[in-house]
Amino acid sequence: MPSMALLLGGAYAILALLSPKAALLVLLPTVALAGEMRVGAVVLRPDDLMLTILVVSWLLRRLTERRAGTPLDRLLWAYVVVGAVATLWGAALGTADLSAIHQYSASGLHLLKRLQFVIYFFVLTDTVKSADDVRRFVYVFMASLAGLSAFSMRAFREAGIALAPVGAAIHEPGLAAMLNVALALGLLVASKRVATSLVSGALLLGSLWVLPFSLGRNFIISTLAMLGLVATSRKRALLLILPIGWLLAPLVLPPDVIARTLSIRYAFTQTPPEPIPGAGIYVPDRLGPGLTYGRRVLMSSPLFGWGLGSVALGSLDSEYANQFVATGAVGFLVFALLVRRIWRMGRETYKAATAQDSGALPFVAGLQHCLLGYALYSLFSPSISAARAGMFFFTVLGLLAVLHRQLVLERPVLASGEAGRSHREDAMMYYRPGVTRQSGEDRW
Repeated sequence: MPSMALLLGGAYAILALLSPKAALLVLLPTVALAGEMRVGAVVLRPDDLMLTILVVSWLLRRLTERRAGTPLDRLLWAYVVVGAVATLWGAALGTADLSAIHQYSASGLHLLKRLQFVIYFFVLTDTVKSADDVRRFVYVFMASLAGLSAFSMRAFREAGIALAPVGAAIHEPGLAAMLNVALALGLLVASKRVATSLVSGALLLGSLWVLPFSLGRNFIISTLAMLGLVATSRKRALLLILPIGWLLAPLVLPPDVIARTLSIRYAFTQTPPEPIPGAGIYVPDRLGPGLTYGRRVLMSSPLFGWGLGSVALGSLDSEYANQFVATGAVGFLVFALLVRRIWRMGRETYKAATAQDSGALPFVAGLQHCLLGYALYSLFSPSISAARAGMFFFTVLGLLAVLHRQLVLERPVLASGEAGRSHREDAMMYYRPGVTRQSGEDRW
């Protein structure tokens, strides 16, 4: 077995050197489908080792190639730095444990994971060069998520709940279904090809069917909210899915899955009038731990919090609360600025794709929908700080950043306000990768 692992690792290293794009494409299904493995007392994932190989290959390429850069680079580095400062501060306070190796309390490993996500973003945006590359990556990503859904349905027959591979969060197949719904919605609302619409429609319906089997009510609510927002803003005919799904659910879902899903109606009822399957639906109870830890951080370490890994991710039930508890007001400000910049980048990319009638528009829309899904479900669950969910998030973010570079930064623009310049001269002006752009408050 160790010799086989070495052989596969060597083959992947050669692939990463010869074809970084192919190596990244292999990484996506590995992230989705590979379980954890234990090496001594340390728990590792195969994609951690594969990403290490990719980073070495990327660093070697950086010796001869200049990075193109994205609007998110500086804030992502700030995100890493504030995480490091907060964790060192927490270690001085005694709230963060840098020597621990348990995955829930190992502050050092949580910091390395944050750095890994950001480096992965850089590797992805430097390797994926064009809109055609993004299209291939999105399709492989969707196939990987569909594979995770298929795996989880097999687990449902054995365990009564759709489960991901070993080590994943218990309701994580719901995340895969939500992301595939988001990407399929992008293809449906923006694609002009009938075949694409038919395939994406089938994937949308299949993902919506799989979603309740995860028993993750947060993912169900977030997906339905995302579907409603996308339908009302971009294609209202999609709203028909909601009543049709309500009518068909009793025919295609087991009674226990339906009962779990319907328990959502007691989200604001402290004492339900009937027994409900599974606890934790009462919203004030879900928000309570985050508010409690937040108050304690405000009293003891308001600026930099307690450090990454100071509180187990599952104890807070909110990514927003986790960001504040782990990194304090300073870290939460960096996080908020990053979210704002991501939102603006998505809006600019969508507008540019629409104005240019670009074939990349369905993928821009789908990636936007994924980010909307993350924003919604992060209210009641850790997201970008978790291993698999974090890799999915930075995959989505990296692909959107590549499209932004292609459609916004590299497109010809008309310079305004300069007398004597012809339209033809204006059309020769480009935003090129690596060239500093300064316009208003945008500087990168």
